[in-house]
Amino acid sequence: MAMEEFLKQHSGELTIMIMSAMLLLTLLLLVPHLLRAHLKSLEMRHEENMRALEQGTTLPQIDERSLFAGRTAVLVPIVSVCTAGTVTCFLAAYKVENTFSVSLAVWSVAAVVSLAAITGCVALLGRLAQLQGGLEESEEESAFDEHTLKK
Repeated sequence: MAMEEFLKQHSGELTIMIMSAMLLLTLLLLVPHLLRAHLKSLEMRHEENMRALEQGTTLPQIDERSLFAGRTAVLVPIVSVCTAGTVTCFLAAYKVENTFSVSLAVWSVAAVVSLAAITGCVALLGRLAQLQGGLEESEEESAFDEHTLKK
């Protein structure tokens, strides 16, 4: 009987504590794995560069700006949804009277932020592709002009 009363009175706090423990455990498992995978990819890229240098060639550089834009397009929505979920969890745990209206506002803001991040990153990727394509075209045009001038 005492356990039922305890659970009835503190169910919200227990829910928050359990969710926090799950989040911490997930981070403790995922972050080292992601760091190892990133380190392995850097080592592989270094080995490829060294092999190319031994053969007398160079590899094209990876455009880091497009990588960062893609990561931002993924991470901003993830963080905003996690934040909105956390706020909703706290509202439900503490049994706030106007849970629906506040949750609706929080989730709307999360949706707008996510949409803005995705739209901005896609626009940036498009611009980077256009700039990179323009550089390649101008190099080809200059080589063509030099060839026609020599004739």
